[in-house]
Amino acid sequence: MAARLLWEQEVGGSNPPAPTKGEGGTEANVKLTEQQVTDAADIAERWIRLRAVMQDVPGVSYGITHAGRTVRLGALGVSDLDAGRPATPDDGTCYRVASISKTVTATLTMQLVERGRLRLDDPVSAHLPWLRSALPDGPVTIRHLLTHSGGIIRDGSNAWGDHDFPDPQAFRREVRERATFGPPSTTFRYSNVAYALLGEILEATTGRPFRDLVRRRIVRPLGLTATGSTLVPGLRSRLATGYYPRRPGEPRRQTQPTEARAFEPAGGLISNVPDLLAYQQAHMAGDRRLLADAGKLEMQRAQWQRREEPHYGLGWMVWSVEGIALSGHSGGYPGFTTKIAFAPALGVATAVLTNAIAAVSGEAVDVVFHTIGRVKALWDDAGETGHGHSRRSVARFVGIYRGDWGELIVGRVNRSLVLVDPETTTPLKDAARLSPRGRRSFLIVENDDFGFLGEVVSFVLDRRGRSTALRYGPHTLVRADV
Repeated sequence: MAARLLWEQEVGGSNPPAPTKGEGGTEANVKLTEQQVTDAADIAERWIRLRAVMQDVPGVSYGITHAGRTVRLGALGVSDLDAGRPATPDDGTCYRVASISKTVTATLTMQLVERGRLRLDDPVSAHLPWLRSALPDGPVTIRHLLTHSGGIIRDGSNAWGDHDFPDPQAFRREVRERATFGPPSTTFRYSNVAYALLGEILEATTGRPFRDLVRRRIVRPLGLTATGSTLVPGLRSRLATGYYPRRPGEPRRQTQPTEARAFEPAGGLISNVPDLLAYQQAHMAGDRRLLADAGKLEMQRAQWQRREEPHYGLGWMVWSVEGIALSGHSGGYPGFTTKIAFAPALGVATAVLTNAIAAVSGEAVDVVFHTIGRVKALWDDAGETGHGHSRRSVARFVGIYRGDWGELIVGRVNRSLVLVDPETTTPLKDAARLSPRGRRSFLIVENDDFGFLGEVVSFVLDRRGRSTALRYGPHTLVRADV
């Protein structure tokens, strides 16, 4: 009862925030079947792998869960180019997940709010007296820090490079000199310094180092095996080598392992795909291991509406794909780009981690939910069959095909095949749908009118009945899975 009363006081009522609606005002809370999620995951996985190859990413690990069940777990490439060590989807490869750390810091903060030890509208200076003189434009609150609305500078002198970041003493000296660029509550401005300050508040309130709080209140309750905010030996030995971007023809330049130090709460987290999927599952409704549902809903509610998505909650970025409301966060660290997201209404979570400065992780997370939304929308129309075909029989045609004009993904939706363009981040938006007209031939029944609508796609099968090539119009593409 005490926790509930606390939330009534903080939020302004006993009712939780209303669920986010999708496009057209339709609730995204519709049941997904196992087959629908599987078909979407198959398409998204091939898109991720091909996109990683196209972007010359050394290594990528990815995963998708639905209702707590692992739907897909995979990896491609290497975690270290010199050693040739393969990237893995499990405990073998960890990544610097950078600003995903902010969701952990926010979760730790909300745990203390639930316990009555902090309030969202507490002035920051009440917990960090040393900061009082550096906030001349009005009181900055814990809520301001969580929502990047406190007018706090972004990074200070920390360049997020190969050298260890400022220690707490150096951080405080610099912040005392200039903590803000303007008054609070006037604009959204993403701030790593704000989350570093939240980490200091957590330590001052609990008397424990931030890394211990992560271990005691996040890692242990969830049984995580490869997550922490410092390079302890067990994590250092599994950490992928990060790589900076390069122009064509230039050699790869690797990053050096660093400690985030004062910026641990903003971007120091190290983790892997299974741990991040489990962590997101704990933020779904009904799971009380980290927070009560009221606290999770408050974190996932858009607290600051930006001009365009993503908006920002308490530690979570908030946006939508295909009308599906998402909470998640991206991360960028020297040599690493990562992103996670989950759809509370659908019970789906995903994580895509890379050891390069590349776009694929951010793109891929949205593609996962794009494919889920489009597969759901196409499902009934894609249920037709004929000429002896079933879900199982059309699966032999699924794969990646390569020709002189580029690459094409053949995916399965229900009992139909679709031709998917991997060059776009909305690959199923204009996908051609195929209807069977024979054992190995299909008619293009849906397609953009610049395409081959009404023409035949035929597959070449080997002796085992597996496709090795496809032909449509004047084009021949050879199977080339990655």
